[in-house]
Amino acid sequence: MKTNLISKAVVMLAVVMASVMNFSASASNPNQYVKNEEMTGELITARTIFKNEDGHLFRHLRYTYTYDTENRVTSKEAAKWDSSKEAWVPYFKMDVSYTNSEVELSYARWNSKSNAYDSNIQKSFYELNDADATLMLASTK
Repeated sequence: MKTNLISKAVVMLAVVMASVMNFSASASNPNQYVKNEEMTGELITARTIFKNEDGHLFRHLRYTYTYDTENRVTSKEAAKWDSSKEAWVPYFKMDVSYTNSEVELSYARWNSKSNAYDSNIQKSFYELNDADATLMLASTK
């Protein structure tokens, strides 16, 4: 029960952080987007966001998720659709690592020159208190 509460809090923090960092797939009109989720049991393993333009769906963003043995999110990777290449192009990656008293959230943008997630690297550390509340300790670049 305690782990589920912590996992939900961390996932919520990741979602809020992604929204704040302008990586939300929703625009001013949420009807412009349609999502398709791929599931493994109760876990979302991928989410594809399509733009809906006059009833025609166009690929936009794709998120893939990985989990640990306790079904906690350990990474979220985003890719943008490149219509000229007809391929998904890496965009950003968020990694989450857990200890008994701390959660570390790492974010990096894709660098096409080095073909790695090594651009705009940011890390946030969250301390878990006795009441299972997540507190932000520090954010570094």
